[in-house]
Amino acid sequence: CNNIMIIIIIDRQQQQKTQARRSRSSNMAITRRRQRGNLLFSTAAVLALLSAAIPHNQSICRADDVVVAESSPDADVAAADVTDLLEEAIGAASVADAVVDDLDDKTSEKEDSSSVAEETTPEEDMDKLLNTLGEEGILSQEQPVAASAEAAAEGDTADQVEEEEQQAQSAPVQSGPFIDLFGDVLLSLEMVDETHAQVHQHYTNEALSGKKVVGLYFSADWCGPCRQFTPDLVNFYDKMNARRGKKDEFEIVWVSRCRSVDDFGQYFTHMKWLALPPQEAMGQRGQYLGEKYKVKSIPTLVLLDEIGNVITTDARNKIPMDKAGIGFPWRSPMSILISTLLPRSLRLLVKSQLDGVFDAIRGTIGKKTVGGGFLSKFREALAGKVGGQR
Repeated sequence: CNNIMIIIIIDRQQQQKTQARRSRSSNMAITRRRQRGNLLFSTAAVLALLSAAIPHNQSICRADDVVVAESSPDADVAAADVTDLLEEAIGAASVADAVVDDLDDKTSEKEDSSSVAEETTPEEDMDKLLNTLGEEGILSQEQPVAASAEAAAEGDTADQVEEEEQQAQSAPVQSGPFIDLFGDVLLSLEMVDETHAQVHQHYTNEALSGKKVVGLYFSADWCGPCRQFTPDLVNFYDKMNARRGKKDEFEIVWVSRCRSVDDFGQYFTHMKWLALPPQEAMGQRGQYLGEKYKVKSIPTLVLLDEIGNVITTDARNKIPMDKAGIGFPWRSPMSILISTLLPRSLRLLVKSQLDGVFDAIRGTIGKKTVGGGFLSKFREALAGKVGGQR
């Protein structure tokens, strides 16, 4: 809008200058014509005065009844002087006319050239305007012309590609049980004000570092019981993370069952914990997690320990019965004993070794055989026993 207003102002100024030049040219032409008329009138008046001042000393003779005018020598001299003066005056008037015509021609040529110069294309006018604004400092360097804008856009694209490559190169190599479950990235949401929010990405291992209990919350915005349970879970989440000596040891990862990304974003504003990216939660990973933990209905809250073993799959029903969280996270006595006697590193090593053995056996036998089903059940039973579930 500022550029358009500047163009309009400059165009009006040019029109005013053109009208002023034409007005001055016409006034000069009229003045010159008046001067030429005054010069001719003055010349005629001088000639009339000179002719009146000449003495008429002529004698008339009759010869054969023919009248012959015979002028005197003084009269001839005076007539000759008058003739010379008349010729000089006529010559001066002719010279004046020629000078005036020449000036008129030059003035008209200048007007034509100025009008031709003014009849430029819009592109030339825009280039001239941009150059003028650049020279006057009105147009900043952040508003380049079209060519420089394209170059800047190409430069920005190259910078973005380079930045993405650097981020890909600088991204840490992550491994562990939570990477297998959730992937490399988790999301969090920060409310900027009452109507605006900002989503942040976190590396999974960094986001879950130091957490003793990790919950998987299967929920959706279209589910009435989910909308009723979510506020209670928020209060319970805050209460457990504010306990003395166990501050911020509890984290939840929301596995969305929403039907669109917009619904995901709106429902996420009611939560304070992490979430799987919507394309992951509504894709194969979300389906895999639902099958792994046998999610038949929502809301469902599954609690895992620090190495990914299942503590309970029924936390959704335990929270209403223990709102103060006295028994949280509701471990079995065997699980408490194992977690107390065995350090985290040893439990994680045992779990990874068991997972590797069962994966190798499943790959050899196949999922469709009877042994595949048996191995699956045996693996779940053994994992539950190691975690203290059975």
